Amino acid sequence: MNSREYRQLRQRRRAGWIEANRKHIHPDGEAERLIGFASMWAPYGGACEEEVLTQFGMTRRRFLDRLWQVIPESTCSEAEIRSLLNAYPHRRRGSSPIP
Repeated sequence: MNSREYRQLRQRRRAGWIEANRKHIHPDGEAERLIGFASMWAPYGGACEEEVLTQFGMTRRRFLDRLWQVIPESTCSEAEIRSLLNAYPHRRRGSSPIP
């Protein structure tokens, strides 16, 4: 193994170690994807039905249900939750949107 190969091996190992030890903002990968996607679209009034279907393979209603299931377990700030609430109204079963 020459010095170049050794350096590349070290770089790959370090990159793998960094990714493995990275602090995740949300409890799992799905929650991170859902909240990240929703946050990205929040300034524009939320993602449309087609965009949700393309990214997650689910209806917008199912996306909203799943989003609001993972929010309580996440480490979102109050400002982020407020932004999501404005773009994606949360309906409890049989009630009106949360104020």
